[in-house]
Amino acid sequence: MSKIVAHLRGHVVAYLALFVALGGTSYAAVRIQPGSVGTRALAGRAVTHAKLAPSSVDTANVIDGSLTSADFAPGTLLAVRGAAGPGGTPGPKGDPGAPGANGANGANGAGAVLGVRARGSGAVVAPHGASTSVPLTGNAWTQAPGEVDLIVGSVTLKPPSTCTGSFGNSLVVKVDGVVTTFAVAPTLAPSGSVTVPLVVGTLMEPAASTPHQLTAELANSCTKAGEDFSVTDVKIDILTFS
Repeated sequence: MSKIVAHLRGHVVAYLALFVALGGTSYAAVRIQPGSVGTRALAGRAVTHAKLAPSSVDTANVIDGSLTSADFAPGTLLAVRGAAGPGGTPGPKGDPGAPGANGANGANGAGAVLGVRARGSGAVVAPHGASTSVPLTGNAWTQAPGEVDLIVGSVTLKPPSTCTGSFGNSLVVKVDGVVTTFAVAPTLAPSGSVTVPLVVGTLMEPAASTPHQLTAELANSCTKAGEDFSVTDVKIDILTFS
């Protein structure tokens, strides 16, 4: 112990100079022995950057692991990143996922039979070379604004055994006197009567409520006597969409 005290007394000036140097702005004049300053001394600011020779501690120490984030107080060390590496190759395609659950059923559409069900009032003979009116019941209705109406139906006919000079026979359906749809009458005589459908007719939406009336007639273009059609059943419905 006496030797240590004597050493300190003999070198007091030298140790005082070292102390002043450490309290200054650089360690450049003092050689720091390996292990003499721990990284926690750096993190805790016991030894500051100003007291170290330039570049004596840099980010390389963090990158190579000689300084780790555990050596620094939280928030005192910013993330140090190396240069971005090359992009990796795409991974294999994943398996398809399981099918999702079925969605809820949609609401029913707005289509409906308006309540207009026009019907023929009885059997009608349509002679050759003329258009013969086919009386209907329940054939009037009012179309609402913004409403689309479709005309559908069928007719039961008994054609003549022969029809000379024409093949364009048909049941013609009119709305307010304007041809809107038709059903083609067969030219060749089947065995007995035959029921044929109407081609669907369309009434586009009006701007205001519009009253309508249906009429029907059988156009017979056969040219000889006895080549008459018999209309036994007409059914016409009005479908509304809004």
